Amino acid sequence: MTRTIATTPRRLLGVGLASLTLLGGAAAGVATADAAAPAAARGTVHAAADKACTYYNGVGFRCGYYNGSATVGTGNSGRAVKEVQALLNQTTSAPGTLKVDGRFGSRTKAAVVWFQKKYHVKPYDGIVGPKTWKELRLK
Repeated sequence: MTRTIATTPRRLLGVGLASLTLLGGAAAGVATADAAAPAAARGTVHAAADKACTYYNGVGFRCGYYNGSATVGTGNSGRAVKEVQALLNQTTSAPGTLKVDGRFGSRTKAAVVWFQKKYHVKPYDGIVGPKTWKELRLK
């Protein structure tokens, strides 16, 4: 089961999880069907025009730029940085909106530090490593 979420993913996620809880055994069938779907069908939503990311059961949010978890920080550029920027923009309480340009500069670093502090992802260094990627995909 996939959903495109345009503005407030955490609010809608709560409703979705409550619905799945009520469905009980049917939820397991949905998760199995989602896991069996081809990768191209599960993760190709781009966030460029509408800044929307898609939530996938058992995976988290994907914005269509990058699916890995390579460490990125100040000075890096490319698809992984675009994914970080789009994921940060999806965080409903994020201060401001980042330009999804694929360049990890001072604004992106400040947003990552803010995210790490808000969600207690230590160290608060502004570098997106495995722990920060995991939290970004869930928020």
